[in-house]
Amino acid sequence: MAFWKKDKKENKENKTKTTPAEFKDVGVGQEKEASSPNIDISKFRNIEAGVLKSFYISEKSTMLNSASQYVFKVFDNATKSEIKKQVEKGFDVKVKSVKTIILPRKSRTLGRHSGFKPGFKKAIVVLKKGYSIEQAKA
Repeated sequence: MAFWKKDKKENKENKTKTTPAEFKDVGVGQEKEASSPNIDISKFRNIEAGVLKSFYISEKSTMLNSASQYVFKVFDNATKSEIKKQVEKGFDVKVKSVKTIILPRKSRTLGRHSGFKPGFKKAIVVLKKGYSIEQAKA
């Protein structure tokens, strides 16, 4: 009986100490060391990524372009002043006003499966006379 117990203890010790060669080549252990600690990126969002996601393209938004009003998708926690600064800096225009709208999520069904389309925030940016954004018209 003691013979069997001894083998089981040795097997357990060997399993915990050894790792397969393919894991060493991939660098699984190094990946944890190289990854940075959890940092809240939202503090640095204005500096690095900005607040604008993309232009919002629809029939109504393209009609607003003729009146110097442009519609953007923005991050949910973006403020009107941040949006104004980002548009003025990125497109070299002067902004008259900014209106924001938070659109709720919508339910969708595909066959018998139901789910949701995510909600988002959009901003309508009104420019001063004489300014336009050429990228929105293309």
